[in-house]
Amino acid sequence: MRNAFLALTLLLLAGGLTGCYAAHSSGESNPAHYEQGLVDKATATVRSMRTDPAFRNIEVYLRNARGVLILPSVIKAGLIYGGQGGNGVLLSRSAAGVWSSPAFYTLGGGSIGLQIGVQEAAIVLVFMNDKALKSAIDTGLTLGADATVAAGTEGLTGEVASTHAFKDVYYFANVGGLFAGVSLEGGVIHVRDGLNRTYYGQSLTPRQIVLERRVDAPNARLLKEALAVPPVQGR
Repeated sequence: MRNAFLALTLLLLAGGLTGCYAAHSSGESNPAHYEQGLVDKATATVRSMRTDPAFRNIEVYLRNARGVLILPSVIKAGLIYGGQGGNGVLLSRSAAGVWSSPAFYTLGGGSIGLQIGVQEAAIVLVFMNDKALKSAIDTGLTLGADATVAAGTEGLTGEVASTHAFKDVYYFANVGGLFAGVSLEGGVIHVRDGLNRTYYGQSLTPRQIVLERRVDAPNARLLKEALAVPPVQGR
């Protein structure tokens, strides 16, 4: 009886260890679960805006953009640097219209505010020149100080002439299919190195990811496709 009890105990212990190992292995099999979820939510954000008449002007800006920062969920109560409510992905667009792999960034700053009654919004920032984009990538960017920012509903209703004087950054903020009022003056765009390291499995600078394009992110293919804008007819 004693031997049988000992054998049963060893069997249960072995099973418990195996279960723990399996749980650990399954958790480690996808260490970038949060990061990939952020990429997927960014894809959904872009698709939603591009199919919503309230955001029809975004096509014009994307066609002329140098880069874009997509923040699927900016929460009013969590707008502090490093808060997960303001995390998103930054991509650059080549002259040929090809989008880079994403780098992970956050938008924070005490002076950022959503309009009264709004607690959460999906925000897309569109960079219209290399200076603003490279500043965000290399050193971080303070909106309103390092770069002028304007609502994407301002000024444009059709195709943009090559001589159009763009602001540095335009924003689109979606709250339930409506264009939300947002105050971004003083907002700080800053890299999330830890998220980048987890997603790519190695230490890479945002410049290496977004500008030099040293890595490809196959799981971001749908996001790149969602951002792609067909060329203008006749050009």
